Amino acid sequence: MRFPRIAAMFTAAAMAASAAPGLLAQAPAAKPPTMEGWWADLAKDEPHASRALLKLAATPGETTAFLKDKLPPLKIDAARVQFLLTMLGDEKEEVWKPAFEELEYFDPRLAIGLEELMPMASETPGRQRMVEVLSGRAADSLGRVTVDLRKTGQDGDSYNFFSQPGGSWWAEVKVSRLNSFGWGNNKKKWTRAARAIMLLESFGTPDATALIKEMATGHPDAQPTRVARETLERLGVKGG
Repeated sequence: MRFPRIAAMFTAAAMAASAAPGLLAQAPAAKPPTMEGWWADLAKDEPHASRALLKLAATPGETTAFLKDKLPPLKIDAARVQFLLTMLGDEKEEVWKPAFEELEYFDPRLAIGLEELMPMASETPGRQRMVEVLSGRAADSLGRVTVDLRKTGQDGDSYNFFSQPGGSWWAEVKVSRLNSFGWGNNKKKWTRAARAIMLLESFGTPDATALIKEMATGHPDAQPTRVARETLERLGVKGG
């Protein structure tokens, strides 16, 4: 007695599908992750970063070739920093956003001291965006609040950013401490670079080692540069 009822159900479903042929295609299959997607995940917290490492580790040759364009050494000159700071003040997102993302990796302090940087971006919104870069904050998260730099100690390397409203927070002056302590100076793009260097070390191929050597030529105090140099020492390779 059940079979006629089941057959009727299938018939009704078929009629509905034929009446609305696009109905069954409304939920397209998810696109498989790509290297760009794994590269983005490599800058995230766990478990995303570990999953990305495992995926990238599965294809050493392809991954090494991919990383050639993703791991420039951490060095930038003052003229380039000044140009990017000018772009930060633009109202057009297609102008300021690429500059912001470049400065997230090539931190302005690689070329110019913290106290010198502040007068270079004195106008809104460029100043706020520069401070966001220097603080590891999301773009435009400070809005249009006034932000100043204040020395907080007598040792010459203790500073705070101060805004009202918003209070105060640590302003790192030393490149060597960036991404090295839990004081709000985390740099996700530097963390990703360090993870990528560890991945290249595991490959151990000539091309992978060449990339590590290139990264070792960056600013000597920057964390990814130090990681690259330490990696070369473990590998017994001269360079950097």
